[in-house]
Amino acid sequence: MLDQTLAQLMQRILEREAISTPVGTTSRRLQDDLGLGRIQGKTLYLSDRDRREMREILQARGYSTTSAPLNEMSRSARLVSSTPNEKAGGGALKTGRVSIKALPGKTLNISGETLCLPDGCHVDADWRRIVNSIGHDSIILVENYEVFDQIHLIPIDLPRSYSNALVLYRGDKTESRLDNVSAFLREVGQPVIAFTDIDPKGLHIAGTCPRLVGVLAPSADALEDVLKSATTARHDLYKTQLPGVAGYLRSISDSSPLFDLWALLQKHRAGAVQERWLAQSTCCILWSEKPN
Repeated sequence: MLDQTLAQLMQRILEREAISTPVGTTSRRLQDDLGLGRIQGKTLYLSDRDRREMREILQARGYSTTSAPLNEMSRSARLVSSTPNEKAGGGALKTGRVSIKALPGKTLNISGETLCLPDGCHVDADWRRIVNSIGHDSIILVENYEVFDQIHLIPIDLPRSYSNALVLYRGDKTESRLDNVSAFLREVGQPVIAFTDIDPKGLHIAGTCPRLVGVLAPSADALEDVLKSATTARHDLYKTQLPGVAGYLRSISDSSPLFDLWALLQKHRAGAVQERWLAQSTCCILWSEKPN
């Protein structure tokens, strides 16, 4: 969630055009809450794209992109210079909004209402109004928008206990923002299934989900075919993403639903993006927790 402390850090980074910042309580939230930067050791490294997204996030929420001496300014001046300007939309723009839908052939069940949505449609909802009235047995968190939008084109084989999942878009800088999604997942009670890219960053995203019970991905044979093929394996993703999340991935226990997926990535030193399953109508199954 973007607050004054995080906004001020972002303003300082943009003002200096900094390519890195020490990892601390606030700077870690850039990655955990907003998906920005990559952590290596005690440093968070930031790309041009990360800084561009910071600027867009601040502007979308009504913040200035430059810092100001707040303790020397009047309240009205603070509103204009560096804190959210309510009239500019910062106070209400996408506040608490998440993008949700049902699985193909299912109804969206929220707040006692049953909604039948056409394929390719979703609801933009205030999660605070629906969090205690979700009529679904689980939540599928989808990393990429195209897959969220077109999920009806992907065959999905889920166990009966998770067959009526709510589908939730993980978000971007304007749609179903990550800070809103994270807050929603913390408060809702349903088990979570991650539907992410099968690459180091995707596994890290999955691993940070509360109440994670599994990851949606192709079967082991189908996934290995993609990872070992010279035409489909994404060695670039593995190489560029691993430094930022290697410590986390190496800490995964053998009972985790991520363990076997991580082993495949290491074996082939490659990753795969989930849009491939959409393009090829690849059936995805649940890689779930292993019994102790």
